[in-house]
Amino acid sequence: MKINKRIKNQKRAFSMIELIMVLVVLGIVSSIGASVIAQVYKQYILQRATHDASIKIELAALQLENMLSDRVPKTVLAKDPANLTDSLYLTEEDTTNTHTVLEWIGADYDGFSSKLIPGWSGFCDVEASSQLGLKVLGSDLAFEDNVIKNLSNNQAQLDGLGNNPAIFFRDNKYAYAQGTLPERMYDVKNCMGLIDSNRSCISTVYFNPSSPKMFNFDSTAASVSNKLIAEHFKLAWTAYAIVPIKHGTINTTPVPCKANEICDLALYYNYQPWNGTNLVNTNLSSIPHSLLVENISTFRFAESANTIRFKICATENIGEDKNITICKEKAVTR
Repeated sequence: MKINKRIKNQKRAFSMIELIMVLVVLGIVSSIGASVIAQVYKQYILQRATHDASIKIELAALQLENMLSDRVPKTVLAKDPANLTDSLYLTEEDTTNTHTVLEWIGADYDGFSSKLIPGWSGFCDVEASSQLGLKVLGSDLAFEDNVIKNLSNNQAQLDGLGNNPAIFFRDNKYAYAQGTLPERMYDVKNCMGLIDSNRSCISTVYFNPSSPKMFNFDSTAASVSNKLIAEHFKLAWTAYAIVPIKHGTINTTPVPCKANEICDLALYYNYQPWNGTNLVNTNLSSIPHSLLVENISTFRFAESANTIRFKICATENIGEDKNITICKEKAVTR
């Protein structure tokens, strides 16, 4: 009886083998848990980077699509950022793959659509117009003057005091040629080229409050005889450009970015090539500009049948010197 009682009062304990087994099991479980947690964290980093890159590339593509939809036909050029006077039509083959700057003239959509009686209607009375001016019934030119001044920070205006807007007639027909061709088409590269103030085939206009329904050609435009005045026209007060620049130089002196480099895209605006303000390498800092999107690995564009297609690829760092790339393509049809 005494022996049984002693056995009952004894406490059981883990043997050394059992303890080792428990430690092994705990080690396996902890390693699996750490691996799962690390994998979940990596997935989170990847998803966040993908989301951030997708959002910024979608916003940039949407903004570019909206601006290009208001472009004046046949005014879009591709330029070499190393030499901004080197221009190509978008339909030309870029054999050097260096023309990564996109430049165009944009019609003033804000003045056209912001009220019931627009700033400019897009129509003129051909019979009541002449080589000196256009009769534009259905337009509120005083309102248009305010729109342009507000949008351009008083750098352009319709009151004839300087930096007048340009007018583009339907089909870009401008004037009778002096040679064998019966008429001349507006040619953005060979006429104005967006590189100088050649005004031989572009007209700028202003209005006088005493004649609120008349667009007057300024003295240079009025001196060009035999202009082909069409019923439909577009009014533009600025050119636009998308320029790849080296990352981080937007707030200093923008440095054009070469192909195959990680770049930022800068939007240039509020300048009038027909008035002598041009996008050239020496004045990138003086033309108003803003950051469109950062860390771009690809920016490509082409035009076919009045449709511009462009592709933007953005990169996002996910750590350990690794990046992901998100691309967006859009087609802008007129």
